[in-house]
Amino acid sequence: MRTMEFTHTGRCRLIADGLRLAGDGLALHEEAVNRLNVFPVPDGDTGTNMLRTLKGAIAEATSADCESLVARVSKAALLGARGNSGVILSQIIHALVLAVYAEPDLESGWLSGLKTAAKAAREAILSPQAGTMLTVIEAASDGTSILSSLSLARVALEHTPEQLEVLRRAGVVDSGGAGLVIVLEAMAQAMGEALPEHGDYPWLVAAASVPQASIPDLSGAELTEHNTAEIMGYEVMFSLEASAVSMDAMRILWSGIGDSIVVVGNGGIYRCHIHTNSIGEAIEAGIEAGRVSGISVTDLREQVAEAAWVVSAGTGGTEAQRSQRSQRPQRTAVVAVASGEGLSRLFRSFGVTSIVVGGQSYNPSTAEILEAVEGEVAQGVIVLPNNSNVQATAQAALTLYGGRAAIIPTVHVIEGFSALMAFDPGSDLETNTRRMADSARHVRWGEVTNAVRSGTFPGGAFGAGSFIGLSAAGIASASSELGEALWRLIESLVDPESEILTLIEGESADRAVSVVVRDRCAAAFEGLSIEILSGGQPLYPYLVGVE
Repeated sequence: MRTMEFTHTGRCRLIADGLRLAGDGLALHEEAVNRLNVFPVPDGDTGTNMLRTLKGAIAEATSADCESLVARVSKAALLGARGNSGVILSQIIHALVLAVYAEPDLESGWLSGLKTAAKAAREAILSPQAGTMLTVIEAASDGTSILSSLSLARVALEHTPEQLEVLRRAGVVDSGGAGLVIVLEAMAQAMGEALPEHGDYPWLVAAASVPQASIPDLSGAELTEHNTAEIMGYEVMFSLEASAVSMDAMRILWSGIGDSIVVVGNGGIYRCHIHTNSIGEAIEAGIEAGRVSGISVTDLREQVAEAAWVVSAGTGGTEAQRSQRSQRPQRTAVVAVASGEGLSRLFRSFGVTSIVVGGQSYNPSTAEILEAVEGEVAQGVIVLPNNSNVQATAQAALTLYGGRAAIIPTVHVIEGFSALMAFDPGSDLETNTRRMADSARHVRWGEVTNAVRSGTFPGGAFGAGSFIGLSAAGIASASSELGEALWRLIESLVDPESEILTLIEGESADRAVSVVVRDRCAAAFEGLSIEILSGGQPLYPYLVGVE
C-alpha cells in the first residue's frame, strides 16, 4: 500500500483534479455513452445525466475552502443528480471523496471508498438489477489495489451483455457502467496511477453507428403564455357523479360554450374541466347531468401567469405569489414531473400545485424536485415522478426535505393522472398516498414514438425512424405509418372490460390520424368511451391510457 504525504490541502487538490478529469472524460464521450442506451426510444441521456451530476461537484471542489470540501462536494453531486445513473454516481462520489480525503493511506482509502460506494449505490435504487452500473461498481469494490479495481470494473462492464438480454441483442454494454469506468479511471489518474495501455474505450465504438434522434433541450423549458384575447376567460372544474348517457349530453352542451374540455373518470365518477366565458352554463350542464361537487373557478390569466412562473422559476416565486398560495392551505399537495404545456395544464386541472419540467430525454435534478417540494405550504406533499428514471432522484430529494412527504412510484404520466383520480387535498398524507397508489395500478399505459435504432419485437422487425408503440410489457407495435402503430398499440391494451380510452396528443401528433383511430376504436370496441386530449409533450406523438 502507498501512503500519501499530502496535507489535507493536497488531498483537496487531488480530489478537485480527479473530478475535473472525470468531467472532461465524460464530456468527451457524452454522446457515445448516450447512444449505448439500448431501448430504441429517444431517451438516451445517461452520459448527459452523469455529466450534469458531476458539474456541481466540480465547481465545489475547486473552491478555496478545503475544510468543508467533502460535505460541499457530496451535497452538490446529490442536488445535481439526474436520473438513476446520476443518483448512483452521486453516492459513489460521496463515498470516494470522503475516503480519499480522510484515510491516511491513499490506496486503502480508495478501496474502502469503493466498498461503501457499492453499498450506497445499491440502496439508492428501488429495483437493483444485474448487468447495470451497480454490477460495475460492485465488481470494482472487490479489488485489492487501485489498478485491480479498475481492471475488475472493465471486465464486469464487458460482461454486462451476458446479464441483460436487451444489451446482448443490441450488441452494446451498459451505458451507466461505461460512464462509471470513465469516471473511475480519470480519478485514478489524478491519484498518480499509470493506467495500462489497453486502448481507449472499445465498447464506445459500437455506439458510433447508432442513429440518435434529435432530442430538444428541455432544461430551460417554460410554459408559453397564451394570448389572453384568444382564449376563454375562465377555467371551471368539478367532480361529477353521473351516468354515461348523461355525460354524453353534457359533453355536447360544453362543446358549444368552451374549449380545452377534459372529462375523465370511471365507475360513474368523473373529473370535468373546461375553459369558458359562460361559468353558469358550464356548471348548470353538470347539475343537469348528475351530482356536482368540488366546484372550482379560476381566472385563466392568473392561472397562466402562475403556470409559467412555476415551470420557469420553480416554486419559489415572488412574495406576493407565495403569500397568495399560503392563504389557500390544504392538508396534502402534489408535485408532478411532466413536460409539455398541455400535460402541465391537465395536471393542474387535477389539483397538482407544482410542475417540475422533466420526463423522457430530460430528467430533472434532485435540486429541482426539492425546490418544488419545499415551495409547498401543505401539511404533506406527494411527488409523482411519472418516469422510472426520475424515481431515484425524487427519493433523493425527499431525503433532504425536512417535512412530511411521500412518493407514488408512477412510471408514466398516465399512471400519474390515474393516481390523481383518487386525490383529495383535504385528506391527510397517508390516506392520499394509499388511495392514489391503488388508483395508479388500475390503468394500462402506452406511448408511440420513433425508434432511434433498428430492432425486433414479437411482431417482427423495425428500422430506425419507424413508429413504435410501447407499453409496460415492452414493444407492442411497429410500423412506418403513425396511425397503424397507434392502432396496434391500442389493440394490445384494450380488453373486454375496458371502459375508457384516453389519447393524449403530443406536439408531433396528427389530428387526422387521431380522428381515424378514434373512429376505428369506436367501431371495434363497443361501449368504449374515447377521449382525445392535448398534451403537447415532445418526442411522443401519442400517450395512451386504458381503464
